[in-house]
Amino acid sequence: MRSKLLNLDAYDTDKIKNGYLDVYEPILAPWVNEEITLLELGVYRGGSLKLWRDYFPRGTIVGTDRKLPPDFRPGERIQVFEGHHGDKKFLSEVASKTAPDGFDIIIDDASHIGEKAKRAFWYLFHHHLKPGGLYAIEDWGTGYLDDFPDGKQFNPRTPILRRVRSLLPQRIGTKMKVPFPCHSYGMVGFVKELVDEQGAASIAMGSKVGWRKSKFKNVLITPGIVIVTKAASTLAA
Repeated sequence: MRSKLLNLDAYDTDKIKNGYLDVYEPILAPWVNEEITLLELGVYRGGSLKLWRDYFPRGTIVGTDRKLPPDFRPGERIQVFEGHHGDKKFLSEVASKTAPDGFDIIIDDASHIGEKAKRAFWYLFHHHLKPGGLYAIEDWGTGYLDDFPDGKQFNPRTPILRRVRSLLPQRIGTKMKVPFPCHSYGMVGFVKELVDEQGAASIAMGSKVGWRKSKFKNVLITPGIVIVTKAASTLAA
């Protein structure tokens, strides 16, 4: 494995202690010696960008963040851009400058807020990820945690909860019987949307819309990361 050749203690990133690199390695192995272009949304202090630069010796590494670390010096084969990952114009400008033919790998380690992650995913997936490319979404499990925006309990007066209530008939008084409110929104709801896309062919069976294949080749879901492989062709069959 490529990581065996690196001094992992030298990189200021939680991808190592969280076991994320162990998840990535078998999937990234075919890409290691290729001239790939990797985009990471959310760079923190820049440690993971340096990890990816050394992990892919022929790769170009691109990072974005709403506020870049002031002391970070990108160095060879790393480019960084300041802007919001929910801004399509910004993402388009970054892509046109660094990967006009599309990114090979995209990693979202940014806000961990479902709506923002979803918006960035579908835009980049459709417009700036190569066929067969990888799109990873890190820390999706924060959608279960109360100290993250998506994991907080619903305000019962919000329109989204009223809509969810109307779709779920089982109630006790004014309270719903659901195990986690985040199942219907946020990071967890976004991941469930990705599962539905993987099952597009089955969902469409017998529907009036007609059959179509998934835009995904496959989806890997682990406790910390979701990795989507884009199908060779995303056109409906």
